[in-house]
Amino acid sequence: MTFKNIAVALTIMLITIFSCKKSEIVVKPKTKTEFLAGTGSKSWKNTKAIATNGGLTIDLVNSQPTCVVDNILTFSTTKTYEIREGATKCNTADPDLVLKANWSFNADETKFSVDKISFQGFKFDNVSFDIVELNDVIFIGKTTLALNNVNYAFSATFEAVK
Repeated sequence: MTFKNIAVALTIMLITIFSCKKSEIVVKPKTKTEFLAGTGSKSWKNTKAIATNGGLTIDLVNSQPTCVVDNILTFSTTKTYEIREGATKCNTADPDLVLKANWSFNADETKFSVDKISFQGFKFDNVSFDIVELNDVIFIGKTTLALNNVNYAFSATFEAVK
């Protein structure tokens, strides 16, 4: 083989090697269920809750004792959730499981619903929240709750437990 033939063969071989299209890695964006519940379950802590009615604003987290504020919510991909006592209990005889209920998203995942919720000793059934923000580290929802026949705009912020 002559130098010219070797050079042509080498050029063809290099062009063939480097012209191969590399496979692209496609990263599928997370669903809202994956943000909320991970791949099995995921825990959250309520860091802010505000109820407003006209000029009245109530900070529902900072007005509570630590034994309430440190409770943990855990959402499961099976569409159930639990509220469990945190590091401290208000009454040591209280069970660890405060509430177990079901959750869901509407069809376009803009609303989040629970069949039961307990907050500051009040129980509410079938509450739907508008999703303000939901990602790996924060979940913010807002709704309207009636308490003693008075409607309150309610906003809750949860941070993922690490």
